[in-house]
Amino acid sequence: MKVLLNGLRWAYPLLPVKTKSTKGVGQFKMTKFSVFTMLCVLSACIVCSQTSAADSHAVVDAQLRTNQQKHGIPGQAVLVLHNNDILYRNASGTTALGDGVPVTPNTVFPVYSVSKLFAITLAMQLHEEGKLDIAAPASRYVENLPHSWRNIRIDQFLNHVSGIPEYFDSNNFSRPFPPSLAAVFANLKDLPLLSAPGERTRYTNTNNLVIAAVLESVTQTSYRTLLRQRIIEPLELNETWLDLADVPKDRLVESYRAKGGQIVPDLSIAWPDYSAAHVGAFMTLDDAGKFMSAVAQGHLVSKSELLRLWQPYQFANGTVGFFAAGWDYGESSRWREVGHDGGTKVRVRILFDDNLDNHYVIVYLTNGNNDGVWSSTLVNSVQNLILPK
Repeated sequence: MKVLLNGLRWAYPLLPVKTKSTKGVGQFKMTKFSVFTMLCVLSACIVCSQTSAADSHAVVDAQLRTNQQKHGIPGQAVLVLHNNDILYRNASGTTALGDGVPVTPNTVFPVYSVSKLFAITLAMQLHEEGKLDIAAPASRYVENLPHSWRNIRIDQFLNHVSGIPEYFDSNNFSRPFPPSLAAVFANLKDLPLLSAPGERTRYTNTNNLVIAAVLESVTQTSYRTLLRQRIIEPLELNETWLDLADVPKDRLVESYRAKGGQIVPDLSIAWPDYSAAHVGAFMTLDDAGKFMSAVAQGHLVSKSELLRLWQPYQFANGTVGFFAAGWDYGESSRWREVGHDGGTKVRVRILFDDNLDNHYVIVYLTNGNNDGVWSSTLVNSVQNLILPK
């Protein structure tokens, strides 16, 4: 398998392929018989690898067809990497119901809350560089936080255990959003916490707005500029957009949601500019894979720092939360899982065992479904096929 997969390596500018040195080759002499024997063995290995790879690809293809039919998914794109090798890369379905075009790996999907991983990764970077302390209160860096938030630590905001309320009404998106981040904090200053900091997990997008405010304060740079300088441009994420107006419309999917067993067009939400820290990115399959692979290989935050930070939040009663430094966290047999969902429709995940030298990346993008299937169910269906037994 490895022989074939080495021919499928992804050519990332920041993820060079390691080659073995040819030093000392001239010291060995090979007889005609040994050369012939080696070629026979190599040919057999290649044939076996090609068959195995083809079989594996067919099995995943079949699972995606099952997912599409069972859950009424209009279009989907899936990528699986083992370290830097492509194990699977394919797309199916259409970009829209009725008049859509076939989905390909170049199709653009909204990734919703997967956008949070950019802000989270930036916070991890600055923490590793010693520019911020995630164990410190966010108010050390941001002065205009509500008074009741003053002692809440950055890691508690990251892990959604801060207890702070949501900054918008998810049941009424027709109401205008606050005009600025400062206005968000001002609007929430008199509202009580939903729970005591560190008491329980309460997922809110407001947590990521606090993280963005910390990042801007520490770097004296706008969040969007910081994201471009530290992640998008270094990784050459040329197929990633932060604004809908910039996305090539002929490659963008129509998004749908489940309602009463039917599939209907998704809500159209005019997110404010500052919401980029928690929503609003658009990506192709390959760019999402490139970002996740760069994370897993320690190109944005060192592997040792990732392993230290990727520990689930510990509550005082001995239980653990659902997040590890802002990443969804789970365990499956010997594998640890970190990643994030986006709008219930898309999910990215890194799986690793004792260390990140052996890891898998799964990216599963869809544009909706008719039964409300959770993205983790889709990823698990592929994960169960590709992980070593």
